[in-house]
Amino acid sequence: MHLQVAKRFNKIGLLLSFLIYSSLCCAQPELIIEPDRGAAPILQTIQEAKSSVDLVMYGFTDMQFANALNNANKNNKHVRVLLQHYPYRAETENSNVINYLKNNTIPFVWPDGDFQLTHQKTLLTDNTNAIIMTFNFTHSTFKNERNFALKISDPSEINEIQQVFNADYQHKKINVYHPDLIWSPNNSREKLLSQIQSAHSSLKIYAETISDYQIIGALARAARNGVSVSIITSTHDDKHPAKKYNYLTRAGVNLYFSKHYYIHAKVIIIDNKTAILGSINLTKASIDKNRELAIITRDPAVMTQLKETFDNDWKGKITPIKTAYKLPAISVMLIKEIKRYAHQHHKHKKHYRKKIID
Repeated sequence: MHLQVAKRFNKIGLLLSFLIYSSLCCAQPELIIEPDRGAAPILQTIQEAKSSVDLVMYGFTDMQFANALNNANKNNKHVRVLLQHYPYRAETENSNVINYLKNNTIPFVWPDGDFQLTHQKTLLTDNTNAIIMTFNFTHSTFKNERNFALKISDPSEINEIQQVFNADYQHKKINVYHPDLIWSPNNSREKLLSQIQSAHSSLKIYAETISDYQIIGALARAARNGVSVSIITSTHDDKHPAKKYNYLTRAGVNLYFSKHYYIHAKVIIIDNKTAILGSINLTKASIDKNRELAIITRDPAVMTQLKETFDNDWKGKITPIKTAYKLPAISVMLIKEIKRYAHQHHKHKKHYRKKIID
């Protein structure tokens, strides 16, 4: 009798231990909203690392993050940095941090040349936690840019992210399988299109710019099929592909720019139930040529925060994008020629009538 009771208590103890372990190892994902939270959550994660810090970053100018990496390195944490050496149109942007890493003997490598750019923004610590970011480690990130990050600890997600980091750090090829991780150039086109096509009621999108033809086509079809498609983008007119944006608005897409923030976030919210968040821009290069990472989340708390933030940004802080269609140069020339001919013909008729009257 006592033996049976003891066995039963042992089983209960094991079950409780498993539940406690699961709750500790698989904490709920945490959404980080920028610029509201500032640099503190990222710095704290680096400071709390016990054994290792692995960072993939595109733009890196903020020295407080470099100092945090240096402190971790000095405290015998295994630090590795995969850093884009020549960011697009900002070739010298990372120069100061690169020199700092060299001078402090912090291990770092350049990305694999097979990628056009390594635009991924991910922080891994202790092989147990990861932060998937839409932002760079730059000063502007925490001033006037709308950005997000998701802190995760799911073992299956962490395992694949860590394996890809190890492969990319060594410039080796790797296959990816996790259904909730989206990797460019491996599977991002297929997964992004699939998620957009799955929308039944709404798509809410933060996008710095949108120029990929297949993505634009999928968004236009969704709008024509009765899905409410709302996009907040940045205010930089030179990045607005007028013809493509005009096509979207004619299809019924609500396309606005933010007056309050520069939109650097890359987020798609589907039916307020699922979201994609990460480094992937809705451009051909980002989808097909760069190394990028985004994650699919369905966590209710995260979804509530994303929806509320989008809705608040939408209300009273946006202006419609002017998408007047620009005619091709040959069409403009043709119209001018027709007008010139019509004017000359009118003058000729007027002169002819005058001669008859005279």
